Amino acid sequence: MIMELFDYGIHNEASNIRAHVAPLACCVFVFPTICGVKAMKGKQKKLAYQPGVDFPTAEGALVKPSEITHLRKIQIHPDRFQGFDENLTTSQKGDKAVEIVQMMLRFGKFPLWLEGEFVKDVSIQTTGTDVIVKGKWKIEVKCDYRASVEKGVPNKLCTGNLFLQTAERNPLKYV
Repeated sequence: MIMELFDYGIHNEASNIRAHVAPLACCVFVFPTICGVKAMKGKQKKLAYQPGVDFPTAEGALVKPSEITHLRKIQIHPDRFQGFDENLTTSQKGDKAVEIVQMMLRFGKFPLWLEGEFVKDVSIQTTGTDVIVKGKWKIEVKCDYRASVEKGVPNKLCTGNLFLQTAERNPLKYV
């Protein structure tokens, strides 16, 4: 029995920034969500499966990281990926991916796109303030287990692509 996929993914989520954690390549790909949406235009859709499920559980586009403008690739020490295993549930992989992004944020290693307001008020400038930055970011984190920059680098199991999801189904009811 094939289950219906629901229209949900990068094209209609509320995020500003995407982080695709790639355990096999020991890196994280970070980019503005809108840049990922633009890069997948015209791409053929591919189906994805969860372990233990005989029908597709997601649909999306395969996009080379080089095709996404403003993408940043951040190498992470392999020790940070200990305990990451492809046999973990989708939810467990997602939780581990979020932990890696939280660590990057905590240590100032996560890129944030922002604009600063140039302060023109001389009385404020003389107190030591030339630029004021305000912002609020919504980051969507995905475990993109086999993603990498090039196919086979650094691991022959890597795809050379990011999977940008546009539809999903959660038949195993993982939260």
